Amino acid sequence: MQVDGEEDRPARAEAEALLRAGRLFEARCTAQDALDADGPDAGLYAVLGRSHAAEDADDEDDLAERVYRRGLAAFPDDLDLLAAYAELCLNSDPFDRPARYGHGPELAERLRELAPGSPQALRVEQAASRRGRLTGRTGPQPPSASRAQRHDAREALTAAAAAGVAPREAARSAREQADERPSDLRLGVRAETLAALARPGLAPLRLLVRAPLASLAALSVAVGAAALAVPALHLPWWVSFAGPVLCLPHRILVLLLRAARRRAATTASPIGAEAPDPTAYPTAYPLLQPVPTISRRELAVSLTAALVVIAAVTTAGVWSDARYRSYPHYTASPPAVFRGAQLLPDTPAGTALSNALTVEWDFGDGEPFTYIYGTPGRAQPEAMVFGAIGDFHDTSPDVVGFFEQGLRHITSTAGTAWNADPGDDGGWLRCVAYTPVFADGAHQVACSWADKGSVGTVVVNEEGLDHESAAGLTRALRHAILHTGPEV
Repeated sequence: MQVDGEEDRPARAEAEALLRAGRLFEARCTAQDALDADGPDAGLYAVLGRSHAAEDADDEDDLAERVYRRGLAAFPDDLDLLAAYAELCLNSDPFDRPARYGHGPELAERLRELAPGSPQALRVEQAASRRGRLTGRTGPQPPSASRAQRHDAREALTAAAAAGVAPREAARSAREQADERPSDLRLGVRAETLAALARPGLAPLRLLVRAPLASLAALSVAVGAAALAVPALHLPWWVSFAGPVLCLPHRILVLLLRAARRRAATTASPIGAEAPDPTAYPTAYPLLQPVPTISRRELAVSLTAALVVIAAVTTAGVWSDARYRSYPHYTASPPAVFRGAQLLPDTPAGTALSNALTVEWDFGDGEPFTYIYGTPGRAQPEAMVFGAIGDFHDTSPDVVGFFEQGLRHITSTAGTAWNADPGDDGGWLRCVAYTPVFADGAHQVACSWADKGSVGTVVVNEEGLDHESAAGLTRALRHAILHTGPEV
């Protein structure tokens, strides 16, 4: 029988090293030879069983189970043997090996009775949770690996800051303690985490670890403010991407912590490794305290933060959609006189243009209008205004180029085109100079405007108009004809 306090056998250390290196057959041979030569040893039984189970074959799992049973017959209270056997049972197939499958919760319960909160018990609970198994546990469930990792890192960083110790020194101390107890995965995870966080330039991530609730509250407020700023301040839509950008540090922290857990898992010693006497640890490295359960304050902050983000994003979406779909409700009422020119009803040109617009908007949402200004008796009007009012909330700047594009299909020669200031009424304004062949070489200017509630064109028959004069005349006539009604 193995005596408590007996030093590790050299064969056990050799077998563990071979198992860790993936040389499973050699690990089994070394462990079995040592057991045959020197007698029972709990650590050798654990290494031998794990080397069989690592082959991931049914017959090897059967051999591993027989090894664990022999070991537990000699050492019924050995934590590593119980944990290894429990993991084998919990991961077994319930159809091929129902007896072994049902034995897992019993072993887990026995392990909790002997050493509640021990690394072996936590490993078994985590294995059970990954497979969705019930282990008979009646108390609170063990913390997740991520929660334990964040808790341990926060405690270490807070203590280091209070003592004036640099993060790099705290990481070195954590590594020393993990090396003294290589079988404790939790210590290994803490050491890898602190080493990763101690890198230069990661002070913001260390702050997120030390103050998780404050950082979560600040993040929710910042994301909500970024979402609401778009409709409230009429900002471009791409400003809403500021929310995901603000979440990047938290995402980077998640990836960093996950990588640290993986490194710790790959470098941890097998379960068969014996831990040194905890009383031999220096006082500077106390054993890790149990991870507290989620408090009401944590729940309240987390739920509040989630509600703030959801409410802000939802409100911003509804608000933005309402702003997008809203449009100015115009009524068209032309003045009788504009710049000395009279409104001419029932002219041949006006009637033809009005009929064409009626056909164009027959199936649309717009209400067309046509007005002609000029001097009675003159064949050529001084200005023509035509367009439509209605719901054009999805209009784009390309609309103001429709007249310019239409000149390509008629007997007119298009000249210079330019964008102009639409004025206080907003929208877009574009003008084009052209020469119609039927006008004996006379030059004309057409300025088209568009906004969410109207589209229209002003054609001016006046020589010598510069760009600003043509745009100004269009702005004035547009403002005189269109009158804003109530919003819906």
